[in-house]
Amino acid sequence: MIVGVGRVPQRLLEELRALVDHPSVFIYPEFFDDKRSLLAKRHALYVERLLRYRGRVVIAVWPDYLYEDRYGLCRLDVVWVFPIHSLGEFGKVPSCVDVVALAPEKGDRDYTVAQFVERARELGYAMWWFGARRREIGIAASLGFWGLDVNTGSTGLSYREIRSPWFPAYFARFLKRVADGEMGSGVLTRWI
Repeated sequence: MIVGVGRVPQRLLEELRALVDHPSVFIYPEFFDDKRSLLAKRHALYVERLLRYRGRVVIAVWPDYLYEDRYGLCRLDVVWVFPIHSLGEFGKVPSCVDVVALAPEKGDRDYTVAQFVERARELGYAMWWFGARRREIGIAASLGFWGLDVNTGSTGLSYREIRSPWFPAYFARFLKRVADGEMGSGVLTRWI
């Protein structure tokens, strides 16, 4: 499974790059998601930041609610992940997009996971799970999702544990296990 890691604190990004050498794990900016710009619906700022990393970005999130390619995004050589908030948006996906994403929170979407999967399969799209939590990783894998993105909270650890010195190595192992499909839907034990 493809695993994306968005923008996390710079120190952690640097350590992850040194610890993770896996062909299915993409660490920011290889997986580009500037959530702050997207949530503010500042599409031009998002594109400007994306272009700073041109040549390094492999997978990028398409700006929410942007149905026309007014910024020339389709000309960029990246895999686009299009956020789906409503089943009606499937008809508005730009032609250069091959991957559609399940909105992370139930309040951000008007469909069930089953409805999303059915429609995506019917239309031939690969599927992405935004902001997958630990328990959702196995679900995504069992439903045939192509990829997902995780953050430090996806591990299920407390904030205090995430700030500890051993966390980068733990998170690196977590990312590799997700990419290798070792994160089944059952209860997981710690493997520090």
